[in-house]
Amino acid sequence: MTRKLALAQYLLAGGKLSIMNAYRHFGISNVSREAIRLIEQPFGVLLTRTKMEGKTKYGSPCVWFEYRLVSNRINAKGIKAMKQALADYKTTGGQSVPKSDSKCNQLKKKVVKVKAKA
Repeated sequence: MTRKLALAQYLLAGGKLSIMNAYRHFGISNVSREAIRLIEQPFGVLLTRTKMEGKTKYGSPCVWFEYRLVSNRINAKGIKAMKQALADYKTTGGQSVPKSDSKCNQLKKKVVKVKAKA
């Protein structure tokens, strides 16, 4: 599964994306950039940003943001696109779907060669 689809699945399930869980679960160190690049722009959704405040283990104040996908009419098309992308991934088993007849014919030739060898 690609990082984009893993993030989409996580956000659709109601997950909140913070710097800590983004790095641990998805290997993303710059959440603000990647949330826009991987989710908001391709799917046309708007993630809500919640400012969080806390203290470090040494008592210094710190600030971070949590990103969440809100289901509303503005995000409706994007959420549908995210669900469709996940469904396509599951039905193709992670293989990309050929977009042209020539690509489809190339794949058929490869299958025939593999069967001939077996």
